[in-house]
Amino acid sequence: MPGNVRTGTAGSGAGQPEQAGQETAQETADRESFFGPPSLIRTICARLRCLGLVCAGVLVFFLSLFAVYRFSIWLYHWIHTSPMFITRHIDISGNVRLNRDMILHLGGLHEGVNAFSVSVAGVERRLRATPWVEDVSVQRVLPDRFVIRVQERMPSFWIRRENRLYYANDRGEIIAPVESSNFMSLPILSIEPGCEEAIPYLARLMKDLRSGILPVEAGAIATVDVTPSRGVELYLEDREMRLSLAPDDWEGNLRRLGVTIGDLARRRELSSVQEVRAAQGSVWVVLRRTTQ
Repeated sequence: MPGNVRTGTAGSGAGQPEQAGQETAQETADRESFFGPPSLIRTICARLRCLGLVCAGVLVFFLSLFAVYRFSIWLYHWIHTSPMFITRHIDISGNVRLNRDMILHLGGLHEGVNAFSVSVAGVERRLRATPWVEDVSVQRVLPDRFVIRVQERMPSFWIRRENRLYYANDRGEIIAPVESSNFMSLPILSIEPGCEEAIPYLARLMKDLRSGILPVEAGAIATVDVTPSRGVELYLEDREMRLSLAPDDWEGNLRRLGVTIGDLARRRELSSVQEVRAAQGSVWVVLRRTTQ
């Protein structure tokens, strides 16, 4: 009998822990079925952290863009309203016929305007559209200065087109009409058809006159005619004398013509000369006919 009691007690104590262990495993299985296995939970948490970091980065990026945008607006407003950038000095060089006021008016630039509100390309474009301007360079020098360098078209002749006189350069290209506001007395240029090949010699002629190779004052020349038969012909109105050069040997003909005119001047015989022509390596002097 005592043995039976001991045996029953032992059997009852051993059965309770086993039942408890079965309940714990069941609870664990239920929890894993609801939340998933631990590895899946860790993966989800890691992905959520990454998503949070990405969202934070995107937010910081857009906030930075907004800050840059607001700063740009503030900076734009400041540089366009600050007294520091008001134009106070405009330096102009290279102008001959165009005075300072004309250049500023034609370019649309004046003192007192904000330096950043001026389009440098626009000023250059407007000045280049002026017939007297060959080329121009406009430079903005911060904070308050502009530098304008002008290369003008220099007139050498008058040329007649459709019963109106125009200024022309040393290549015979029209610059602008002759008007009282820009009047300058110059020789009248005439180019006959078929003489286009002789046009480049006009620039050489004006250069030689300025250098003194040909002893004739440019202001004494009334007309310059380019013809197939006589080449380049000058008419000196004060002396009523014609000088002509054939372009076949320009340098040689020019040198011989200059020597001949100088010799006639030393002998004081220019007053009796009607024409001097240099061509084909020779010089012809035509005297005036004496009236009886």
